[in-house]
Amino acid sequence: MDHLDEISVEELQRALNEVEGNKPTQRLTAAIAYKNGVTQTELSEWYGVQRRTIYSWL
Repeated sequence: MDHLDEISVEELQRALNEVEGNKPTQRLTAAIAYKNGVTQTELSEWYGVQRRTIYSWL
Protein backbone atom coordinates (compact mmCIF):
# COMPACT_ATOMS: atom_id res chain seq x y z
CA MET A 1 0.00 0.00 0.00
CA ASP A 2 3.00 2.27 -0.19
CA HIS A 3 1.69 3.62 -3.49
CA LEU A 4 -1.27 5.14 -1.62
CA ASP A 5 1.19 7.29 0.32
CA GLU A 6 2.14 8.95 -2.95
CA ILE A 7 -1.37 9.98 -4.00
CA SER A 8 -3.67 12.51 -2.37
CA VAL A 9 -7.33 12.11 -1.50
CA GLU A 10 -8.03 14.90 -4.00
CA GLU A 11 -6.36 12.91 -6.77
CA LEU A 12 -8.38 9.84 -5.84
CA GLN A 13 -11.59 11.90 -5.88
CA ARG A 14 -10.76 13.27 -9.34
CA ALA A 15 -10.16 9.73 -10.57
CA LEU A 16 -13.45 8.65 -9.01
CA ASN A 17 -15.28 11.36 -10.95
CA GLU A 18 -13.84 10.05 -14.22
CA VAL A 19 -14.00 6.28 -13.72
CA GLU A 20 -16.71 4.02 -15.06
CA GLY A 21 -17.76 0.65 -13.71
CA ASN A 22 -18.62 -0.82 -10.36
CA LYS A 23 -15.26 -2.43 -9.50
CA PRO A 24 -13.10 0.64 -10.11
CA THR A 25 -15.63 2.80 -8.25
CA GLN A 26 -15.57 0.46 -5.24
CA ARG A 27 -11.80 0.37 -5.16
CA LEU A 28 -11.41 4.13 -5.40
CA THR A 29 -14.08 4.69 -2.77
CA ALA A 30 -12.32 2.22 -0.47
CA ALA A 31 -8.98 3.94 -1.06
CA ILE A 32 -10.47 7.34 -0.21
CA ALA A 33 -12.03 5.96 2.97
CA TYR A 34 -8.75 4.27 3.92
CA LYS A 35 -6.83 7.52 3.40
CA ASN A 36 -9.38 9.17 5.71
CA GLY A 37 -8.71 6.69 8.51
CA VAL A 38 -11.11 3.80 7.93
CA THR A 39 -9.39 0.49 8.67
CA GLN A 40 -9.14 -2.45 6.29
CA THR A 41 -11.28 -4.47 8.69
CA GLU A 42 -14.01 -1.82 8.64
CA LEU A 43 -13.86 -1.65 4.85
CA SER A 44 -14.18 -5.41 4.57
CA GLU A 45 -17.33 -5.24 6.70
CA TRP A 46 -18.75 -2.35 4.64
CA TYR A 47 -18.19 -4.15 1.34
CA GLY A 48 -18.92 -7.67 2.57
CA VAL A 49 -15.57 -9.01 1.40
CA GLN A 50 -12.58 -10.54 3.14
CA ARG A 51 -9.91 -8.26 4.54
CA ARG A 52 -7.36 -9.66 2.09
CA THR A 53 -9.59 -8.48 -0.77
CA ILE A 54 -9.46 -4.96 0.63
CA TYR A 55 -5.69 -5.29 0.94
CA SER A 56 -5.44 -6.21 -2.74
CA TRP A 57 -7.66 -3.25 -3.69
CA LEU A 58 -5.37 -0.86 -1.88
